[in-house]
Amino acid sequence: MFGSPPAPTTVSLVLFGFKIVLAAISRLLTAPLRWLHWNGAPVLYRDIFFAAIRAMLSNFTITVSRYLGMTTTQVYENFCKEVHQEPKTINLTENDVTAHWMGKPDATRVILYLHGGGYTQSCSPQHLEYLHRLVTDLNTSDSTTSVSILLLAYTLAPEAQFPTQLRQASAVLSYLLNEGKSPSDILIAGDSAGGGLALSLLSHLLHPHLDIPKIQLLEPLRGAFLYSPWVSFDTTHDSFERNAQKDVLVPNMLRKWGGMYLGTVDGETDPGITTGGNNYSEPLLSNASWWRGMNNVVRDIWIFAGNDEVFADSLHAFGVKLRDGWKDGGGAEENVVLEFGEDEAHIGPILDVMLQYKEKSGTQLGLEKWLKECVA
Repeated sequence: MFGSPPAPTTVSLVLFGFKIVLAAISRLLTAPLRWLHWNGAPVLYRDIFFAAIRAMLSNFTITVSRYLGMTTTQVYENFCKEVHQEPKTINLTENDVTAHWMGKPDATRVILYLHGGGYTQSCSPQHLEYLHRLVTDLNTSDSTTSVSILLLAYTLAPEAQFPTQLRQASAVLSYLLNEGKSPSDILIAGDSAGGGLALSLLSHLLHPHLDIPKIQLLEPLRGAFLYSPWVSFDTTHDSFERNAQKDVLVPNMLRKWGGMYLGTVDGETDPGITTGGNNYSEPLLSNASWWRGMNNVVRDIWIFAGNDEVFADSLHAFGVKLRDGWKDGGGAEENVVLEFGEDEAHIGPILDVMLQYKEKSGTQLGLEKWLKECVA
């Protein structure tokens, strides 16, 4: 069992911050030298911000993360104070599950949301800001249905490994069904690692995991929407090199965090190659036949991928497998939407909130149009 990491030294924290600032300044100062052969983010502000994030992630340890960060529950409670809303939390003791409501628990439709963070990091305040805005915009005065979000505060790796997180996600879905929600009133959603976990949950519904109680659906779930789901722990796809300077993610961090999730790495060691994945934990390892019959599990699926993200190639390959399996099982091709955002990086719509953009992107507007039709 992974114990609590020791507190980082003052020197290590100062060095950590220095590397981030240095990366941002260096990116700014070298920008004129890169104009003629620009291969970074399309806007200088983004380019500098992304460089800082890459530096942070390249040097981010669990020790620093746990010292500087808050738990998902703490982030949620703080956010509720900011927006003057009463926290609404459920606790399921059997699987040590905690989940938090955004919106009314008795809403007509419920989105079970699984947050990103490489399976090792808590939900960020910007995630909650994005989700709060989404719920607010979906519940307009002319809406015929109400929508709420139930955010799972799953146990992070390396404190817990797969399939713990899948077991917890499945337990929350079972809770909703036992509380009287029909499958057709429930959507599954997630970003990055949370998107990967959402696909794990859909796989479990189609192919019950031997270590997790089976869920018998009487009808398909209403929908699933995923932002840049983490479908492969392989960092050798061409898009990792092609988009290295256009995205926020870095390979060494992905290999370490993937290994922590699977329980196949020792401490903070970069394994070079992340091993131990299977069809549930690493969806791209599956073949098209694995997804045959998924149309009986969920009615519609919408997946975002950024053309400028390092996951671009793996998401394209996964989309082909998912669509082929979906069609082979009798599902209509138009019910699976794979949206590649031009000039967009990892989790583009959520990243825009982190960048404090007020205007919604075309991708975000497209998702909201799809979502409003889906929940209607």
